[in-house]
Amino acid sequence: MKRRIKLVQQILKEKGLYRGAIDGIFGPLTRRAMAQIEGINPILPITRQVTRFIQISAKERGISIGPIDGLWGPRTNAGFLELEYRLKHGEPQPPWRPDEIEVPNPNRWPVQRTREFDEFFGARGSQIILVDLPYELKLSWDLRAKVRRTRCHAKVADSLQRVLQKVKEIYGEENISKLHLDHFGGCYNERAIRNGTAWSMHSWGIALDFDPTRNQLNWGRDRARLAHPDYHEWWKCWEEEGWISLGRKRNFDWMHVQAARLQE
Repeated sequence: MKRRIKLVQQILKEKGLYRGAIDGIFGPLTRRAMAQIEGINPILPITRQVTRFIQISAKERGISIGPIDGLWGPRTNAGFLELEYRLKHGEPQPPWRPDEIEVPNPNRWPVQRTREFDEFFGARGSQIILVDLPYELKLSWDLRAKVRRTRCHAKVADSLQRVLQKVKEIYGEENISKLHLDHFGGCYNERAIRNGTAWSMHSWGIALDFDPTRNQLNWGRDRARLAHPDYHEWWKCWEEEGWISLGRKRNFDWMHVQAARLQE
């Protein structure tokens, strides 16, 4: 909520209606400024006022937002993220067209569930090794637990270390923590895919999950945090090594990245 109020305060300041701090606190100055906006009823709960203001502001900028109803749903959340981006960068977010995301394949990762895949990686659970990580990761199911090593397939180990080393150089450990890029959902895990019978790429130790709580399986780019522009460089690090994001390619399971190509 504090983040939303900061956005409201920033827009109110641009309109010349607010002179207070951008602090995310819905105090008297913010309340009085909001009361001057047509369509905002000051007797509504703060959450409804803030939501309506964000919806009105998005609509003013030509952002598709749905009805101005004061209810926070996927379209309002998408509009909020677009507003944030425009206020920060002064332009709309670049369009997202998964068919235009070209991922090189310098390591010659095979297409999943093909004969070439079986020949390249071998049997499930084979060639699993323990690798050191360039920075500390927190286990997503228990953030008190921290690791500096993980198990993965021997053929992806060097590439994985290069990716995470580059992430460390670009973001730094402070921003890695701030963006939850250190919230680790695991790598090697011999199991079927969720809600299915086919074997997960985790069964070969060639897939990793990050920040599962904020990038849930069925969430699209309107909700998944890893779809936010702050993570563009993160995906670039993976894609330069040929790793595939299900979120970037299929717009679901944004937590998941794998060293195997997708079947067309």
